Amino acid sequence: MKRRKFIHHSALGMVGLSMATPQNWFLGKKRELGIILNTVKKEMEENPEKTLEQLAELGYNYVEGGVYGKSAASYGKILKSLGLKSIAGGAAMGNFEKDLGKYLDQANALNYAYIVCYWPWMSSATNLTLEECKKTAERLNRIGEKVKKEGFRLAWHNHDKEFADIGQMDKPFDVLMKNTDPELVTVEMDLYWVKKGNADPVDLIKRYPGRFELFHVKDMDLTSERKMTCVGEGKINFKEIFKWSKKAGLKYPIVENEQSTNGIQCATISYKSTFTAL
Repeated sequence: MKRRKFIHHSALGMVGLSMATPQNWFLGKKRELGIILNTVKKEMEENPEKTLEQLAELGYNYVEGGVYGKSAASYGKILKSLGLKSIAGGAAMGNFEKDLGKYLDQANALNYAYIVCYWPWMSSATNLTLEECKKTAERLNRIGEKVKKEGFRLAWHNHDKEFADIGQMDKPFDVLMKNTDPELVTVEMDLYWVKKGNADPVDLIKRYPGRFELFHVKDMDLTSERKMTCVGEGKINFKEIFKWSKKAGLKYPIVENEQSTNGIQCATISYKSTFTAL
């Protein structure tokens, strides 16, 4: 019996979260929006139940992140009671190589749709080569196949490193896109990091249509350092990017600002600004 089916018949799987296969958010009558919980990391560590309640009251429909509280089962019950869904979580490639089963168990416990590789590299990615990029694509395909067999979908998350010059016509991002199987691997495109890498999200969508099922919606401030800021307080034109949602294959837009000092305030500002742009 597959892990996903087995867990659903176990006590842990009986948490009963109502998250099945991913749905196209833009096709429904109700537009939905999520948030990754590192945006409210401090608040979640202090009082996860209260923080989740605040996020639900703001209007968020789903969350991304790990397990908070005593167990996945108890955490799942809190989410369910608030009408929230946990759609994704994960780790870096190095963690997957060591113990993928751990993350499959977590995905089963919270009924994820996606397992996310937040750092696809086995190095600092400071001096990427074509060979390393191709090996990374091979790893993503291999992990993606295992994840698919268990009933989930693998997504990899970009930073600015993927847009560095490696002496080829293609950037590392292009190498990964051209050498990963769309049936096994999708992308969680971080809009901030794309811009930080001096690339254009709309251009990527046009070149790789249907490959971006998740967005991290994170803004860039107006300073020369181009730091992270809450959505709506920076210079990224999200409305223009969201015009291409259908072509991107977007299913889940997810607010993020892992450097926020007041998470709930940032979540509030970001919700209003993102929902307006959708």
